[in-house]
Amino acid sequence: MAVREKYATFFLAGIYFGIPAIAVQEVLEYLKVIRVPLAPPALPGIINLRGQILPVLDLRERLQLSTAESRSLVDTRMAVVRTKEGLLTLLIDRVGEIIDVDSELFEPPAETLKPGVRAVTSHICKLENQLLLILDLVKLCQLPEQAPTPVRVEKDATQTVSSG
Repeated sequence: MAVREKYATFFLAGIYFGIPAIAVQEVLEYLKVIRVPLAPPALPGIINLRGQILPVLDLRERLQLSTAESRSLVDTRMAVVRTKEGLLTLLIDRVGEIIDVDSELFEPPAETLKPGVRAVTSHICKLENQLLLILDLVKLCQLPEQAPTPVRVEKDATQTVSSG
């Protein structure tokens, strides 16, 4: 028996994505992101939402999508979503709509998807005019491990240490 589920949809780098609508707390106009030193590129910073500090996840960076095209702050929105770890702010290009999707339309993610997108896509839905990629919020919150940048320490050959 097919189950109908509601998804909040949005666009990112021209791709149509969806997340379970029940996970979305609110959608905001773009707020100033306060940079966090040494944070991974996918987590550019935090926002202060009515006194609550929320991390911001840059979906373009997280999904390894093109960041070459400039992001228009006129259309850019922030979706505040509920996760097991707490609230998270997703940086998205443009808001879509809330749609009902029949579970019979679900297919596994295609092998042709970019690896960063395929890794966090739970399934794909073939709609009338486009494909909808449903994101897995649990996987989305798990940032891939990045190799630490080697720190190079140069010793000054003329430096002497004296104990005193």
